[in-house]
Amino acid sequence: MKVFEANIDQWYIKCLPDDGGRISVLQYAGKNLLTSKPGPFQPPVKDYGEFERRPVYGYDDCFPSVDPCTYPGLNTQVRDHGELCWRQWYVEQRNNNVICTVKCPVPKALFRRTLEFNDSRLKWKFDVTNLSESGFSFLHVMHALMPLSEIQQIDLPCFDRVIDERTSEQINFSNSEELEAYLMKIKPGSFGMFLLRNPGMGFFKVKLRNGLTKKVAYNIDLFPTLGIWWNNSGYPDEKGLRRSEFALEPIPGSCSNLEISWKDGICLKAEPGKSISWNINWELSIQML
Repeated sequence: MKVFEANIDQWYIKCLPDDGGRISVLQYAGKNLLTSKPGPFQPPVKDYGEFERRPVYGYDDCFPSVDPCTYPGLNTQVRDHGELCWRQWYVEQRNNNVICTVKCPVPKALFRRTLEFNDSRLKWKFDVTNLSESGFSFLHVMHALMPLSEIQQIDLPCFDRVIDERTSEQINFSNSEELEAYLMKIKPGSFGMFLLRNPGMGFFKVKLRNGLTKKVAYNIDLFPTLGIWWNNSGYPDEKGLRRSEFALEPIPGSCSNLEISWKDGICLKAEPGKSISWNINWELSIQML
């Protein structure tokens, strides 16, 4: 398997082009920001979806959907967690940029992820170029899994409401502080996926026990939902496979499912022969322990 590695300023990145362009290691000042590769992997006995039949860790891009679904307007299915994590990528370094490119079969598109490292800042730049003769709708979600055991504090934006994506029911939280406290008290053996609808600002912050604080900024006009995946050793529910992880995911739709988001009229669109681009910005700081 091909491995791409780069040291840029205080950053270290390891990417696996043959494994769906997965970022297997991302460090700042020698400290990990992502979950690590597990030991010897055995797929689960039960059916948890196609994505769980490969090791789940680190970072993947979910495009054109996270949930498997029927592609709007086409008689075809979108794979679990999208099409890109099953493809071979091309990865190269240009100065302080790491550029990762892949062709997507459905929809027919060129997808580019560029990581621009600048001191303590990391700009994630995404480009989707429509290679077909008709427009298509899509979602893109950064699937950046972080170790739950390392979380010390999270600061979330205000919101209109919170939806439990597993049940589609609204959960009544009066403010972000209540939600933050609820998440931190989720017991081992439990997990959840929560959707913050219409956040008041495109900003959140995560403080880790290893001394790192990550601030994330994004455009809420493009991303009207903030997804929160919180897995405290509850999923998948089989011995040796339960993971401890969390992810805060700006979503350009009403949920993680493109088909549903398209019906709700909330998703991104690429016109024939055109490109659409957006950025999500990380800023890291470190506190001496």
